[in-house]
Amino acid sequence: MKAEPIFEIRPVHGEGPVWCPIEKKFYCVDLLKGTYYKIDFLTGCFSEFSVGQELGVLALCTSGRIITGVRDGFGFYDEEKKQLRLVENSPEINVKKRRMNDGAVDPKGRFFAGTMEYDGKNATGSLYRLNTDQTVTCLERNIFITNGMGWSPDCKTYYMIDTMRNVMYAYDYNIETGNISNRRRHIQWGKNEFPDGMTVDSEGGFWVAMWNGKKISHFDREGIWIEDISIPVSFVTSCCFGGEENNTLFITTSRLNLTEEEQKKNPLEGRCFAVNTNTKGQIEPRYNG
Repeated sequence: MKAEPIFEIRPVHGEGPVWCPIEKKFYCVDLLKGTYYKIDFLTGCFSEFSVGQELGVLALCTSGRIITGVRDGFGFYDEEKKQLRLVENSPEINVKKRRMNDGAVDPKGRFFAGTMEYDGKNATGSLYRLNTDQTVTCLERNIFITNGMGWSPDCKTYYMIDTMRNVMYAYDYNIETGNISNRRRHIQWGKNEFPDGMTVDSEGGFWVAMWNGKKISHFDREGIWIEDISIPVSFVTSCCFGGEENNTLFITTSRLNLTEEEQKKNPLEGRCFAVNTNTKGQIEPRYNG
């Protein structure tokens, strides 16, 4: 499998890829810039929207709105009015040293997202659940960088990465309540390996973007390594499944930590990539609130 650059966009810090199977559109964020792209898969035409805050992650809603994880917590973005409305009692309002980083929607339509300090050096991050009635529940604390997350196909297990601990955790998941319990290490990397965003496929396997690793690492449901997909850039940030058959892996990357000279030498830094796989992704749920 070979990853190829796709779409004519080049975020500074690309993250948060989302595929819409209904409109055949791909979304991704430019995190610190506080914008997101909405791209037509068939034509490559795109629009860019600015939400006005650092934007870690977004998700689609059953109502047609966009739900976001931003610097101040959770908020809805209106593309027509070009306005961000924070959820009442959003958990991180005016906390200047932290921001939302990554998230995902559970099979019942609840939006999970977590925080980190801007430099990721201290374990002050938290994992939050935005319930369908727009109340917020804190599920976990003392996280360095709340990152890639997802659920097993049978909905019994929730997974979350803490990048600076070089680990993917697994939790027992109560699909009725949205609660997590019994945390354990599912995949442990070396101290110089930094897992970032990820997606869980329809077989329960993991596709993990490796920050400063130039690759996507593929593991089976038990966390056993299968293969690496080489990406021709330094900082690979996240991935999701999409495309006509839901077997195309879309990949985001970053050029945030590179000098201008380094970026000139490799103009692919920051681009999105795609690779066709022999595996299908799960259909991503929408926030139901």
